[in-house]
Amino acid sequence: MNRSVVIGLLALGLAGLLALVLGLILGLWPWPGPGGVPAAAVTVIAQPTWTPTSSPTPADAAQGTPTPIPPLAPSPDEIAVGRFVQVSGTGGDGLRLRTAPGLDAPVRFLAREAEVFQVADGPQPGDGYTWWYLVAPYDPQRAGWAVANYLSVLPGTPPP
Repeated sequence: MNRSVVIGLLALGLAGLLALVLGLILGLWPWPGPGGVPAAAVTVIAQPTWTPTSSPTPADAAQGTPTPIPPLAPSPDEIAVGRFVQVSGTGGDGLRLRTAPGLDAPVRFLAREAEVFQVADGPQPGDGYTWWYLVAPYDPQRAGWAVANYLSVLPGTPPP
């Protein structure tokens, strides 16, 4: 056989193999449709605002009415009822929310890392941990008891 014929057949074979590989890649690759990739939906949850309460008037002091001492307000980074908290520090594993405070209580669901909840009750001690009852602001059915170790108060959350 002629050397140029062999080279021509090899080139033709390589071109055919390249066309086959490209056809497989283009045919099997999941390309977006004519509408493109759908946009992600984002729901913005408005943060509640803090309203100051009225202070006692001088008339109350003149009558000798005892003024009750209000409980100390928690610090801005302290978990408290009414505040919004975020699941954090789980390394992406999420946080188990349970039916009651304690490690033996059944798990209701797994909260995702960075998921936001409002504190509705607590604190309750149990199994060496401090537990808080959390409710998702977007779904009241998504609620349960969680360990405080994996919760952080959202900045700007007003005191209860």
